[in-house]
Amino acid sequence: MVPATTRAALTAVALGTLVLLSGVGASATVAQQPPAVDRPTHDGQLTTASVNDSTVPDGEEIVERFEQRLVSLETVVMRYEMTMRFGNRTTTTERKLWVDRENDRIRTETETNRTDLTTVRNETAIVTYDAESNQVRRIERSSETTPKTLIGPLVNGSELTYEGRERVGGEPTYRLDAEPTNSAGSGSIDVTLWLDQETYFPTRIATVTETGGDEVTTTIRIRNVTLNEPIPDDRFTIDVPKDADRREHSVPDRSTYDSLPALRENTARSVPEPDIPDAYTFEEGVVTTGADGDSVSLQYAAGDESFRVVTRPATGYDLGEVEALEEVDIGNETGYYTEYEYGGATTAVLVLPCENATHSIYGDLSKDASIDIAESFGCE
Repeated sequence: MVPATTRAALTAVALGTLVLLSGVGASATVAQQPPAVDRPTHDGQLTTASVNDSTVPDGEEIVERFEQRLVSLETVVMRYEMTMRFGNRTTTTERKLWVDRENDRIRTETETNRTDLTTVRNETAIVTYDAESNQVRRIERSSETTPKTLIGPLVNGSELTYEGRERVGGEPTYRLDAEPTNSAGSGSIDVTLWLDQETYFPTRIATVTETGGDEVTTTIRIRNVTLNEPIPDDRFTIDVPKDADRREHSVPDRSTYDSLPALRENTARSVPEPDIPDAYTFEEGVVTTGADGDSVSLQYAAGDESFRVVTRPATGYDLGEVEALEEVDIGNETGYYTEYEYGGATTAVLVLPCENATHSIYGDLSKDASIDIAESFGCE
């Protein structure tokens, strides 16, 4: 299990990327043309624009034009600067990005005083070359196990709300708030976009993620944008020196089963036999085979509610150091519990580290029910 603070940071980055380049079907929640807003922001560079302009489209039309812009994207070339703040730590990364949506290809270049990294994702592989260490890593792609480009839905959808007009760096923009409709239990997330008034493409994206009392803010500033212009094919290849250190990696195999007996026959991992609450039934199981062994995920459902029991190789994390997690007794073992509020629902997460495996239980459960399920199989 990824520690809570790291998970929050990853969520913020993923959502920022989602609203930038995904093709999600977003539903619009738009009041009548609201006044321009002057909200405090973390960088303090926003100023209010005048609203006395009858030529400005109304909020619903602005949301529709943004959705149309996402749908119409074929290629994107841009630079962006991403700043992440967590506690007293601030990191800033600047990258160049090329996206070919039609052919499912991406290239990124990251260059700092310590990093010179190029990653290309094309039809057959993901290749990363680190010029500083002269090392290249290659992961073969497969349509079954590798998701599509950033255009693909990292989150199933967002509800967009038009908030008004603001100036960002002296340039007029439209401001939208995006509420993810599926947070995967990752806590409270606020996403804000500022759109160029001519192209309806974001010039800035900000996310604020709160989980377990921790807050991570991520700001993406976008510039030098070119949309729907041809990108040469050689942009999606890397000329790697012959003497580079080459490392091959494979994508984990993933198999889905609709019965527990079939799953057990196809994994070397010991599969838990949890005592589940009344009304819940087994829905599906997934076996993922990686370099460290099999991971098994069992999903149970009762109507619209569901939970998962996941067993994976021991992680080695000291979860006792994560402040967001509460220690709980699981028989003679120690488990770690937390829960997240999102969209009016509570997601429970319980982790039970054992010597040879780590078990996780998460979903629409109470704390007591989560503990009861963990106690039913324990560290067998």
